[in-house]
Amino acid sequence: MTDTRPIAVFGAGGKTGTELLKHALDRDIPIRAFEHTVPGPGERVGDFEYIECDVLSDDFAGDLDGCRAVISSLGVAFSPSNAVDPPPLYTDGTRNLIEAMTQAKIDRITVISAAFVEHQSSVPAWFELTAKPALLKILEQMRAMEAMLSNAQDIKWTAARPGWLLDKPYTGDAVITDERLAESCFRCRHADLAASLLDFVCEDTWINAKPAIGRPEAERFESPGAIKAELGID
Repeated sequence: MTDTRPIAVFGAGGKTGTELLKHALDRDIPIRAFEHTVPGPGERVGDFEYIECDVLSDDFAGDLDGCRAVISSLGVAFSPSNAVDPPPLYTDGTRNLIEAMTQAKIDRITVISAAFVEHQSSVPAWFELTAKPALLKILEQMRAMEAMLSNAQDIKWTAARPGWLLDKPYTGDAVITDERLAESCFRCRHADLAASLLDFVCEDTWINAKPAIGRPEAERFESPGAIKAELGID
């Protein structure tokens, strides 16, 4: 029987969150969309219910009543200030999500981590040497989040580990492997990641696991120049 209860999506207005809502709309999956600043009517996806929420400071457990699962598409954007002192979205934010879920009697959560929290043989050496150090403190938070989920009691969790995210259209051919990216799958499209997150919850797969998600892309998207330009580093 199809579960008609909504899925709570946090970070619903971000790139991955927006793509997730589009997939849900196409599949007629009910969503309760949580966002730090609720988008205007013309910027929303479908007629989903949007709720303004700061996971670091608000009490939102009551807003989860009736939901079947939580998907966190929250993420820390790279910037010089975030590289030095990232907001604790992955740590304190995820802890608050788990506590709210416990109060609302929800036991299923899927979050976004990153493939780069541990060594990946498919990741180019130049990325390890030049880009990854700039992400050090953000990756530390992701590792702490994964450990928190692993230690949580009575929670079915999935920590998705996408490759370097790419804002291009949905393909439907992302390669999903256990913990480490498949060879030549350095990048992951937001839209492919979003579809995977939704599938993990709706199909109840990758329970207590860290699926790595990526796909081969054209050289113009994977070159050192392209990645450095996205990071704003020389």
